[in-house]
Amino acid sequence: MDALTIAASGMRSAEARIGASAHNVANLETDPVKPLRTTQLDVAGGGSAALVRQTDAPQPVDLGQEAVEQILASLQFNASLRVFSVAGELRGRIVDVLA
Repeated sequence: MDALTIAASGMRSAEARIGASAHNVANLETDPVKPLRTTQLDVAGGGSAALVRQTDAPQPVDLGQEAVEQILASLQFNASLRVFSVAGELRGRIVDVLA
């Protein structure tokens, strides 16, 4: 996998994580609530994926845990975006050198 594809997969994973957390916060007062849980997976050859599943049984939503999840997802997205940006710049420079 190339750096652009790996970075894009990281951004998609972060998007899934923030979406699941936002769902949990939005449904905080729903009774009973079965929150979404996200598992971060490595993809063979590079990159990541996020598996989002609903819990089998109702559980309380911990706002502290959701805040941490959203911060981590934001950091993951920004890091992946930076990799994507740098990989794009390098690709452009290589094309310039070869032209």
